[in-house]
Amino acid sequence: MLWRKLLALPVFLAVIGSTVKASAIPAEVFTPYLNEIGNSLPPGWVMRLPSRILLGGPADEEFISQLIVRVFPSTTPPGLTVSLFSCTSGGYPCLVGSFSVDSQTSANAQREFRKHLAAAQAVTLARGIQGYLLEGQKQNPPNMFSSVMWQQDGMIYTVSFLTEERQNILFMAYSMANQAPLR
Repeated sequence: MLWRKLLALPVFLAVIGSTVKASAIPAEVFTPYLNEIGNSLPPGWVMRLPSRILLGGPADEEFISQLIVRVFPSTTPPGLTVSLFSCTSGGYPCLVGSFSVDSQTSANAQREFRKHLAAAQAVTLARGIQGYLLEGQKQNPPNMFSSVMWQQDGMIYTVSFLTEERQNILFMAYSMANQAPLR
């Protein structure tokens, strides 16, 4: 009798596991905002966020934990941007970076994606997922921000951070492409 129960356990776990949706585990800085992010998504959309915020230079865990998260939904065209700031006001720019999702049918997103395809460096983010890194200093005119764009889940995703964060932008985009999305 015990053997039958033990043999049935893997089948039971497989059935239970198939009914539970995978949930993403984004970086801790996003935790207080997960409900707001989820509620800001248009119906049927998903959002991908990195499992860690990576920043070079003087950034450490304490600095990252003090970043200010702002959620910017848009309705025309539909989309969602989650931005990170180092301050709420001041005499210097304090936008650190952002993560966004747009519909593949958005004219603005398509235009930006074509710009990335034409001028960016191709990078593999996941199996079957190609991203395009557009470096800020190589743009005309040069830009303070670099970005990676890719298509996944029927959406267009963008990670945009200060140019000096090039390698960290790639790590965060890779993390986003390989994690389960927020629903």
